[in-house]
Amino acid sequence: MKKIVLSVLLAVSSFVAGQALQAQTMKIGHISTMDVISRMPETDSAQRALQDYGKEFEDNLTLMQTELQNKYAEFQNNQNQWSDLIKQTKQRELEDMQVRMQEFYQQGQEDYNRKQQELLNPITEKVTKAIEEVAKDGKFSYILDSSNGTVFIGPESIDVTSLVEAKLGLSGRAGAAN
Repeated sequence: MKKIVLSVLLAVSSFVAGQALQAQTMKIGHISTMDVISRMPETDSAQRALQDYGKEFEDNLTLMQTELQNKYAEFQNNQNQWSDLIKQTKQRELEDMQVRMQEFYQQGQEDYNRKQQELLNPITEKVTKAIEEVAKDGKFSYILDSSNGTVFIGPESIDVTSLVEAKLGLSGRAGAAN
């Protein structure tokens, strides 16, 4: 009986000592990627290019609005002089212009977002790669991004996804982490 109690105490103390040692070796860092990105020279040129791209879009949209307003003013001023057929034709022209302007606006927003990703993704990837290298070189388990809540995982971390999935009964799922 004494040997069993001694063995259990030894096992428990080894486990506790191992946990304490592991807790002491875990390194957690933090960074504000937004601050780093804002100080990079590539960000200034990307923002300028994005502003130029947006200005071109806004200028074209303003021209379309001006043209629509002029046609609408012409319609208001002359509708009493026109036949029903001409009025209907002019109304359809105004409606078509308005639809084209809305489509242009929506497409412009999509194009702007695509351009933004095209310009900023290489910068973000460069920062992410540098963070991953720092995590590896400094043996950080985790690096937390204080600007947006992202967690960068270092090589010393342990992925518990498969353990949690097993607890939830998801262990047979395709693509589960191991």
